[in-house]
Amino acid sequence: MFLAENSDFSLQVVSYILGYFVIFFIAAMAGMVSERSGVVNIGIEGFMTIGALIYSICGVYFHPTMGNWSQILGMIFAIIGASVYSLLHILATLKLKCDQIISGTAINILAQGIGLFVVYSGLIGGDTTKIDSTYGQIAADKGTNAFSIYLVITIIITCILGIYFSLTKTGKRHIAAGENPYALEAAGISVIKYRFIWVVISAGLAGLAGTFFVMIRLQGSFRGDVQGYGFLAMAIMIAGQWRIKYIALFTLLFSIFFSLSEVVPLKVPSIPTGKWMSALPFVFSLIAMIVIAKWSKPPAAIGQPYDKAKR
Repeated sequence: MFLAENSDFSLQVVSYILGYFVIFFIAAMAGMVSERSGVVNIGIEGFMTIGALIYSICGVYFHPTMGNWSQILGMIFAIIGASVYSLLHILATLKLKCDQIISGTAINILAQGIGLFVVYSGLIGGDTTKIDSTYGQIAADKGTNAFSIYLVITIIITCILGIYFSLTKTGKRHIAAGENPYALEAAGISVIKYRFIWVVISAGLAGLAGTFFVMIRLQGSFRGDVQGYGFLAMAIMIAGQWRIKYIALFTLLFSIFFSLSEVVPLKVPSIPTGKWMSALPFVFSLIAMIVIAKWSKPPAAIGQPYDKAKR
């Protein structure tokens, strides 16, 4: 649990909702920006894992001498590390034109293997169960941590992406890369360049989401993975139809459901807190995907390797 035990119930709920929201939303945005350019990126889970790992390692070495605000530096290194890791996905999908889903799956498996190895080896910090960054949350309200720097960062990123896709020529070209890449290339604009750039940015955003996961869900520690949150973010992205406003809406709905599944049993002892209760949000996610899949309209060229010869 990531808030004070004696906090007001309503503030507890808000804190949980906002905590889940910033993780899911940034991760969903990571998937969206890649797929809007035409590249399937189911490697969000893997990029989050790499970001979470690097962030935790930074905490071990930076926090004792530089203080709690050094976690900003940890976030930057996490973004850079995840972005560099994305070059594997870029090599496979853009250069070698491999199946993008298979490449993303490999990204996830490799990242989790790296994360678990580093944690269980005890190489960082000596603990073989976790890497403890020792960071504390940076928030205006220390009682609930509801209004945190992580929420501020999320709002800033949302505004930037909203303006980018809605009001800029570059954003329109980005969308065209995923909808009609051959028309974009015919206009003298490189499709590969757009896809390359936004897969890198996608991974960086996922890495940032991984740092949020470490801070908000695990109080600054990393245990080898991100518990499937990357896959949940992909489900939210699809439910939101690759549109920021709808992704935000579904992120809020998912966050509310996840939050209630944790907070309500704590306040109502008669409600059992077994594994089935923890599984309910995932069941909800599955049902939502099944219902919405019928009307799903992904970018027209998503998952299709770009080949100039076919123009």
